[in-house]
Amino acid sequence: MQNVMHTTSKNKSVITEILKQNQYVFVGGKQMTSLLQTNVDEVVRFKHCWSQLERDQYMADGGTYRYRRYGQFMKLPGSHEITMLPHEPYVQPSYINNLNGDIERHFEPLTDRFVTSPILERLLCLMSDIYDGAEGQATKWNIRLHPYRIIADDFEAGQPTPEGLHRDGVTYIASMMINRNNVMGGMTTITDANQNELERLMLDKTFDIVMADDSETMHEVSAIRPESSEKCAYRDVLVIAFTKMEE
Repeated sequence: MQNVMHTTSKNKSVITEILKQNQYVFVGGKQMTSLLQTNVDEVVRFKHCWSQLERDQYMADGGTYRYRRYGQFMKLPGSHEITMLPHEPYVQPSYINNLNGDIERHFEPLTDRFVTSPILERLLCLMSDIYDGAEGQATKWNIRLHPYRIIADDFEAGQPTPEGLHRDGVTYIASMMINRNNVMGGMTTITDANQNELERLMLDKTFDIVMADDSETMHEVSAIRPESSEKCAYRDVLVIAFTKMEE
């Protein structure tokens, strides 16, 4: 176990340094699976949570392609305890979200199966360690979780980021792939704050993740369409937003 923990710590340090230097970092699913020290049974149970999402009723573009839930947590500096906060409506200002901003959006809360997943706890602790390293100090974090399923068919493309190229008004934003089923598209573009393209990448393996400094970067994901009309087409991701809280 000591060797595993030493390797994990070293990998976290490398990820932190890349994030500090480039303002974003991509970590492949295989490495994330190792960092999370998980197993097939845990992963299968975690992925099943995306079959329990509810359709987003607030899409100003009239789209019926997005399913989601929402919840938020708090993590205190120097602690490895993640505390769930009371469920509240989700609100973004219109200057951040030009499609669905300035309204209270009442999403269904996260399910018990999702919240109690050992993968989730390990993931949030891992990410808080990386972000603490990037900040240079232990930080009090507000953590907002958005599990999404974007569906597509022959009549309607799925839009992972219907607001287009954007930032989220948080400290760090991350998107982690959970599952892709029968889809084409879904290419992630990362730009700097002036919208100069930094990289295009495809999240396609389970636990592929991109983490970014939200004040220094912007991002968007291209539309998805079915590869085959004979099967369901969907893209499942977990969007994770960390925001520094005042002490």
